[in-house]
Amino acid sequence: MATSEPKIVLSGTVQGLFQIALKDRLSEDAWRLLREAGLDLSVPLLPTYPLASWLRWQHIVLRDLWPDKPLEEAWRLLGHAVMEGLLATVLGRMLGVGARALGPQFMLFQLNRGFRGTDNYVETQVKAISPGRAELWLSEINDRPHYYVGVLEFLLTLSGAKEPRVSIVAREGSACTFLLEWVK
Repeated sequence: MATSEPKIVLSGTVQGLFQIALKDRLSEDAWRLLREAGLDLSVPLLPTYPLASWLRWQHIVLRDLWPDKPLEEAWRLLGHAVMEGLLATVLGRMLGVGARALGPQFMLFQLNRGFRGTDNYVETQVKAISPGRAELWLSEINDRPHYYVGVLEFLLTLSGAKEPRVSIVAREGSACTFLLEWVK
């Protein structure tokens, strides 16, 4: 369901990444660049942030933490970091408990609900192929498919999947289909 509203990222996602996961990992220069780009953590977080700001901040993180990594790997690592931080928030802890209880196959069918806790624009569709195998369509990847590879690898591991593998099957405009595989 596409929205005519401006695309936003919720504060819990920003909090998880910047105040928890990356709190002690970014350089002083990166923190300065983030402040100049509109992320001022010396004041309380806003309830929401424009998607454009979130994407700009992510690029600052990529250049600071993984300048020598291939871009696809840096995006994947950022996806892991976002999930690590998000799971340390109140909402994230609840999501983590739910993911572990459901297991990988059923957790995937709850991703729409999970994304509603992070943003207002990503929609998902899941197609179970066989035990340990599913296709996942995301409506909007903002030209960062490997970021979502990292997010999905993290979620599969969190839900109890062994040896999770996420690959990109197809890109259709701003959407992307992923193949998710794991050992049962």
